[in-house]
Amino acid sequence: MKNSLTSLLPTGQGQTSQTHSSQAIVGCIETLNQGYEFLETLSAEDYIYLAQPHVSSSIGEHFRHWLDLFHAIKLDSSRIDYNVRRRGHQVERDIDVAKQEIRDLVTWLFALPSGELHQPVTVETEVMLSQTQVEEVSSTFVRELTFAALHATHHFAMAKVVASIRGVEADSRFGVAPTTATYQRAQ
Repeated sequence: MKNSLTSLLPTGQGQTSQTHSSQAIVGCIETLNQGYEFLETLSAEDYIYLAQPHVSSSIGEHFRHWLDLFHAIKLDSSRIDYNVRRRGHQVERDIDVAKQEIRDLVTWLFALPSGELHQPVTVETEVMLSQTQVEEVSSTFVRELTFAALHATHHFAMAKVVASIRGVEADSRFGVAPTTATYQRAQ
């Protein structure tokens, strides 16, 4: 793994599994690290390439989307509004901005106190396609972090398709959900 984000963590914490007492946080950091390492394989042109009709968004747009989920959680850890999006933001066009946002999120995640992870949160999200309808639901902070990481994996799979169209080969585990990886290890 090149340019592993574990270099951002405090001295003596070289292995990701030893960086936080919460395995959910370790999983989030692992997911962010996968995204960062994938970006390291791309050119600026790859990052903004539109592979229509196969995929309707660029890799940068996919990354902005899942980064927005983490930002919504970070913005207000008691009331998470997933409708706050940064469409058209520089992170969609500048691979270095995406890398910096990932580094910042890893630092933030590592500093989260384990005792606060199970605090209740209210989540706001749109629930209908035919009309604007926002629903508020109850959740926990750690559940929403887990959701954001799993959602990122889904977008990694889409980004991997765009990269392959551009002739960039991604790691075989990139875009693979944890449950799929568990299944594959058992085969």
